[in-house]
Amino acid sequence: MPTLASSSLVQVRYIAEATFGVIPVAGNPRDLRITGESLDFAITKEQSKEINSTRTISSVVSVNAAASGGINAEFSYQEYDTLIAAILQSTWTEFGTDGVSGAASSVAATATTLTAAVATAGADSWATLAKGQWFRLDHATANAGKLFRVSTAVAPTTTVITLDTNTPASVVADTAGAKIQTSRLTHGTTQTSYTIERAATDVGQFLAYTGMTPSKMTVNVASGSLTTLSFDFMGKDAVRDSTTQLPGSPVASHAFDVTSGVSGTSCSLWEGGAPITGTFVKSISLNYDNALRSQEAICTLGAVGIGAGTINVSGSLSVYFADAALFDKFKANTNSSIIFSSLDGSGNGYVFTLPVINISSWKVTAGGKDADMMIDLQFIGLRDAANATPALQKAIFIDRVGSIIVA
Repeated sequence: MPTLASSSLVQVRYIAEATFGVIPVAGNPRDLRITGESLDFAITKEQSKEINSTRTISSVVSVNAAASGGINAEFSYQEYDTLIAAILQSTWTEFGTDGVSGAASSVAATATTLTAAVATAGADSWATLAKGQWFRLDHATANAGKLFRVSTAVAPTTTVITLDTNTPASVVADTAGAKIQTSRLTHGTTQTSYTIERAATDVGQFLAYTGMTPSKMTVNVASGSLTTLSFDFMGKDAVRDSTTQLPGSPVASHAFDVTSGVSGTSCSLWEGGAPITGTFVKSISLNYDNALRSQEAICTLGAVGIGAGTINVSGSLSVYFADAALFDKFKANTNSSIIFSSLDGSGNGYVFTLPVINISSWKVTAGGKDADMMIDLQFIGLRDAANATPALQKAIFIDRVGSIIVA
């Protein structure tokens, strides 16, 4: 009986390139958890327009080539951090050591403050946290595992974190061993390309797609569903062999559980700077697009580089229709903000903050009887140009909260 390739036996892995479109000769690739992929290599071919008496086509010539495609996955802690950072063309800023601070000598909590008995310092300094940054507290008290947000108005010091009033702490006397868990990512300008290999292990076929530059990311959070995400890439070339073409030994995927919009002890869903009240959101989708373009040149089949364009942050909300507050903002062209989280059952996960959004469309209809009326809302993310802190004049922040980061 012939052996025919099965999608259930496919393994995708990736490695960062030192030179665009060139498979690295050193380093270790990383296995990637996926639910599907659409990696592809296409060659544009032109047929001759030459006129001849036989009425036949005299030749077909390759004039361009490109690798492209996407990867679909279920969101899980740490697994996609490298690709998320590459999408935002930046790197994670980790608090403490690998995203977790050393234990403070003693921390007391009021509803709106955390106070360290001894000033924090170095990588553990609370003063390095940004206004509006989200973090999780590991503390053997009633605040264990809770999500908190640093005040957007009061900067933290080495001894005091003033909390957003919408994330109050339980009052706790001085207790030793409190640890802050957080890392922050926002957009930059450092572009990274990867070689992504798809291994059809049952038939021994390995296709390596080179120059794969992260172009787009979509995150979908919905009630009754696991959080999903997808990445789109724009690349250069593809090569095939019967063995892997990547160097080193593959690094296994992380084993954290899949996140959702209802998992964990904390969940955040805010609009306009405060938790949403008076109605409920059924789903939210976030799109991030780098507007990449392929750069071609004579003497090279395929791209010689990938250019980046204007960042486009957008998304949608499906909201139960309960009041007209969002319509009023839409009609008056009043900007707002969106914050949402996706965590696993242990509280590890991510908080997405879009500090300024504009509602680009608002629609609600009664399509038929015996159905909930839902608002279909589309939004565009804008740079927070009015923020007094230059480092916070961004369109999106992603705060990673949870266990220590393992490379």
